[in-house]
Amino acid sequence: MAVNASTTVGAILRDYPELTDWFMDLGLCGCGHDSSMMWTLDRLAKEKAMDLAALLGEINNRTA
Repeated sequence: MAVNASTTVGAILRDYPELTDWFMDLGLCGCGHDSSMMWTLDRLAKEKAMDLAALLGEINNRTA
């Protein structure tokens, strides 16, 4: 799966469940139980005041 700014958190966790704890560490409490599962990475970065390029880079490094 190619991860990009329009990929949802839910899609990433579906394909890479090993990233669940890492996403929770980012502040996505209750992964699987809240609306943030449908957020795109672009929205996640904006909501959490994160650098989108850095977030994408980290996810791609973790899923390579």
